[in-house]
Amino acid sequence: MRMSRVKRLLVLGVVLTLSACASRSVDTELTRCVYPDSPRTPAPSFVCGEPVTGYPVSVLRSSEDSEQSVHERMQATLDDQVVRWSEQLADDWYPDDASVNAQARAFLLDWLQDNARIVRSRVSPTATLWLLVGIPDNLNHLRQLTQDALSNLPN
Repeated sequence: MRMSRVKRLLVLGVVLTLSACASRSVDTELTRCVYPDSPRTPAPSFVCGEPVTGYPVSVLRSSEDSEQSVHERMQATLDDQVVRWSEQLADDWYPDDASVNAQARAFLLDWLQDNARIVRSRVSPTATLWLLVGIPDNLNHLRQLTQDALSNLPN
């Protein structure tokens, strides 16, 4: 009888140990991917392209380690992405009319400077700053905003 009690306690101990391991909180954000510049280091899921709620348009950018402060590197990367988006979207939407394209670029540049954000950031083990830059609006709505703004401009 004493032996069965020991066995029960042993089984109970194993079950409790296994359940503790199974329920231990694990940062799942860091278990799905690795940094491109440090392939053996787990990275946040945004580095691997998982969408972020509230930002239907986003792009992963990196900034190499430099003499600039992290804030300066972040701002420079954000500013560069805003310019890239304004040029790309204007070229995609208005490729045939240079005047309208220029007006669209100007509108998009202003709108993106006000609305684009650094949504996530992390520094990899190699000191590369990884940034997810996002727009809190979908491209169809942004295109409509651009068209509306252009239609209100004097001819």
